[in-house]
Order: sequence, then C-alpha cells, then structure tokens
Amino acid sequence: MTERELIKLEATIRKKMEDIRAQRVSLKDSGIGGLMNSLKKVDEALYEKILPDYKKMVAERKA
Repeated sequence: MTERELIKLEATIRKKMEDIRAQRVSLKDSGIGGLMNSLKKVDEALYEKILPDYKKMVAERKA
C-alpha cells in the first residue's frame, strides 16, 4: 500500500468515526471494523494510534 493510500484509509476511518458519533450511520452498517483490520495489517503504528479513539467511540455507541 502506498503512502497516499494509507493517508486515504486513515481519513476514511476518521470520517466514518465522525459519522457514527453524529448518528448518521450505525456502527454495524459503517463497515469500520473491516477498515480497522486492513489498517492493522498495513500499518500497526497508525492502528495503535487510532485504536483508543475507536474504542471510546464504540463504548459510547454501545452504552
């Protein structure tokens, strides 16, 4: 994966997280889990950077 594709993947994940928080799309329907798994395979450091925010967002949606 190129650097440009990686930046685009990160932006897509962050946009989906924003949409989920604003309740524009459900956590399940967003497909964010698959994107996070793809990110983990490609860039573990970036995945670890985004993971705490992702976990917080999931906890907010489940509560």
